[in-house]
Amino acid sequence: MIRPRPEMAATPPAAHGGPTGDEPAPVRIDFSVSLNAFGPAPVVLQAVGAARLDEYPDPLSMAPRRAAAARWERPVEEIVFGAGAAELIQAVCFAMVRAGDTVLVPMPTFGEYARAASLCGARVLQGIAPPPDYALDAAAIAEAVVQHRPRLAFLCTPNNPTGQRITRDELRGVADACAAVGTLLVVDQSFDAFLAEPLGTPALPGHPAVIHLRSITKDHALAGVRAAFAVGPAHLMAAVERGRAPWATSTLAQAAAAAALGDDGQTYAALTLPRLRAERERLEAVFAGLRIPTVRTTTHFVLAEAGDAAGFAARLLEKHGIRVRDCTSFGLPGHIRVAARTPLDNAELIRALEAECSA
Repeated sequence: MIRPRPEMAATPPAAHGGPTGDEPAPVRIDFSVSLNAFGPAPVVLQAVGAARLDEYPDPLSMAPRRAAAARWERPVEEIVFGAGAAELIQAVCFAMVRAGDTVLVPMPTFGEYARAASLCGARVLQGIAPPPDYALDAAAIAEAVVQHRPRLAFLCTPNNPTGQRITRDELRGVADACAAVGTLLVVDQSFDAFLAEPLGTPALPGHPAVIHLRSITKDHALAGVRAAFAVGPAHLMAAVERGRAPWATSTLAQAAAAAALGDDGQTYAALTLPRLRAERERLEAVFAGLRIPTVRTTTHFVLAEAGDAAGFAARLLEKHGIRVRDCTSFGLPGHIRVAARTPLDNAELIRALEAECSA
């Protein structure tokens, strides 16, 4: 019998928020996805509407890459445009990770880091951020890099699902430790724009040991078209691009990304994202009033203790049509993640939480 590589069977899919294709109940409001709930900017919708569906997309994605280069003041050769951060994570691992390599993934965090590394045959080291606050310890991460000398180290800041962040100086310390031992640091900044004081993309411009990932799926509400960038040393970006499938990013995604990084798209994000942070503070106050502990966050989503997360999430869906993120797949079976949405949506969630906590 012909069999696939053993890594295929040994590496299950990572769980995510959003639709599963097999919902046990109708979803009225989805709090499991950490997107800009105010939707895409009008200029982005116009760009998508004008995109040609009867033409192949630019295989080099020059329009979004040039827009990113202008916005972030980096050479276009340092930028790759991808079909979401998950696709770029796989592309980076495919370009860099060899069977038997060690890859460091501080946990809990986004499941695609470990999955992509495992699919490439890597040995994944996990576990650095301890409970109860799951704070990212930059010194501990740097120490683990020096001790284990991994081929790659992943670091998500602000982290998903905890909302924890590290400072630029702390990040530079980890990056310098990686450079000293020949480790490539992959910094996922997908939620950076949601911070009151973002690090900016790239957080460490020109650092020789760092690839920055920057999804715009989240802040510009582009989940349906998939759009993200990788920014790093030009020779590494060339290798990442070389191993990707041709036409990996659609014409729609390229048009949306170029518009999102333009002045009108950035102005729209600057107006809407602070409103989401304010709504997150409102939700935190409600959780506190219901005596549901939360992890201190810097983003628009909240990690909350729910006891039996799977059961609590199922009740919210079945009884109220509200979906939240069961964090069991992150190794947190007692927690749910809730992303703030519009005031009206959040009012619905608050009523559902109060009903469940009083039952």
